[in-house]
Amino acid sequence: MALVQEKYSNPAIGSEMLLSKFIKIGKDHFQIAPRNDSDPIALIKESIRFFSLDLPAEIKEIFISYNEAPLFWIFESSLLTQIEEFMKFNFKGIAYTELHKQMKENYSRWATTKLKSEREYYSTTTINFIERDVNKHNFFKMILKGIIFTYQSTYYSPTKALEMFTETFDLINTLRINEHTKAEIKYILKLYTGFLHLKENDYVSANAAFKDAIEIKSQGCTAKIYAALSEINLDNEDLATYHLREVFEYDVQRLSIALKTNNAGMFNYFFRNAFIYNVFYDKDFAKAHDSIQLILNEHRPLEGDLLEKCKENLEKIKKKKLDEYYDEEITKTFAFTEKIIPVYSRSRSTLLLAAYPEFRKKLNSIVEGIVSKVKEKFYAEVKESLASYDVVIKDNLSAEKHLLEELESFKVKSKEMLSEAIKNLQANYDSEAKILEEKIEQLPNMDRYNPRISLANNMTYNTVIAFIVFFIGGMSSYSNRVVDNASEFNSIFAQVLISGSKWGAISFLLGVLISIAMAGVIVMERFDVKSKLQRKLNYLRIEKEHTIADIKETSQHKEKIMVENMNVSIQLHKKRAEEMKGQRAAAEKEQMAAANQKIENTTADLIKIFAQS
Repeated sequence: MALVQEKYSNPAIGSEMLLSKFIKIGKDHFQIAPRNDSDPIALIKESIRFFSLDLPAEIKEIFISYNEAPLFWIFESSLLTQIEEFMKFNFKGIAYTELHKQMKENYSRWATTKLKSEREYYSTTTINFIERDVNKHNFFKMILKGIIFTYQSTYYSPTKALEMFTETFDLINTLRINEHTKAEIKYILKLYTGFLHLKENDYVSANAAFKDAIEIKSQGCTAKIYAALSEINLDNEDLATYHLREVFEYDVQRLSIALKTNNAGMFNYFFRNAFIYNVFYDKDFAKAHDSIQLILNEHRPLEGDLLEKCKENLEKIKKKKLDEYYDEEITKTFAFTEKIIPVYSRSRSTLLLAAYPEFRKKLNSIVEGIVSKVKEKFYAEVKESLASYDVVIKDNLSAEKHLLEELESFKVKSKEMLSEAIKNLQANYDSEAKILEEKIEQLPNMDRYNPRISLANNMTYNTVIAFIVFFIGGMSSYSNRVVDNASEFNSIFAQVLISGSKWGAISFLLGVLISIAMAGVIVMERFDVKSKLQRKLNYLRIEKEHTIADIKETSQHKEKIMVENMNVSIQLHKKRAEEMKGQRAAAEKEQMAAANQKIENTTADLIKIFAQS
């Protein structure tokens, strides 16, 4: 583009010797030279390759050159896709769609053409389409307009461009876009703001803009490169060195990730498009050639043929014919290294040499993987050989465990059965005891053993008998006399009463004595019955205790016999298991020694390669 000539028509570097030294650094370390012009089509093709890669967010950045910055918005980037999806959702309508299409097509033609007349025409057409869009929230048109105000000479206006970028930045903060996309847009806006200040040779403002970009995206290497350039122009070489060192380390990190993931396409792209190369495409960096040389020397090993050694070691590994030990990961790693190492083995690029530790790890991972598989094979044979021991040991341990479980179960059941037997026995005895206690309690209430009832009954009988005796005694005293007159009858009646009363009283008194005697007999009989019942109750309690003791003794005896028998069986299984463990240990020691010898014989040469790499 004409922009390159515009910037470097009057070189800022006065010393041709200094510039020559700077160019030599690029050639020595990266085999590159400054370029005076670029091919937009080639840049677009490279961008397509880049955005087709599935990259982690921390390494997914394409370099946006100051001179080629307008081209970024015609790249088929994921950012542009997200922006267009946002606009389709928010700015609907056929009119807008057609307007956006025309705006984008004319902008693309302006950004890619090298003819001055065409650039003027397409820039004007793009501006016309932008101004026809009345949507105030269309930040995309504002970005394109700001770029044209920055890079098209006929529209060049730093004030308007800065206004566009600032308004867009503020607008982005108010829109509902996911935070990652929002951060990417803000990062790029700060880059364009910095480019605008660079164009005006306002290095202080440019530096501030690039630092803002780094604040937004800490790993942003485009911002770091131009922040370094600004610091150089402000004579802050130490800060520039800090930024450039981070850029170089970022490039090494990207190569390392490609190596770790066995991605040859990613590796080739990162090597071909390293950020650090862009430093040598800008002559202003020549001022810091000593610092740049220092950074590169820090990362460049003294030996320059390290990658050649990697290639040789790779060939040595292949010659060992150990394909049977390759798993999927080893096969992938082998395929990757065969693609990469032979291609770059003769390269003296400092970037590749700085990534040498990862190359070494890659080769070592192959060696370690093969050694691991060799060990796995021979150790598996040992394990298989020892399997018969393991079966016997397992069976005996299982039997021992089963017997222990049975023993514990038997003890629990034995206790439960004993408890149940005692419980039933106690229930039976308690039932009988309760019956006896109830009989004892009911004795006073039984008519047969109640002296009061007996006395009352006897007195009733005594009264009846006394009356009968009274009647009989009275009648018998005058049974042989004849009454002649009424007065004699009264005398006889009186005599009968007196005689009957005498015998009745005697009979009654005798009856009372007999009744009292019988009541006493009943009391004695009740006491005797109660004593017998009490003795029976006491005997029942003693019998219960003896019976419980007998049951416990019988249960303990049975349990003891069972436990002894089971313990004998347990000890037999345990002893057998220990014997087999001893035999297994001896066999394992012998077989492992043989296996280790086989492993050593198979992998000795590989280990040497590992040590030499």
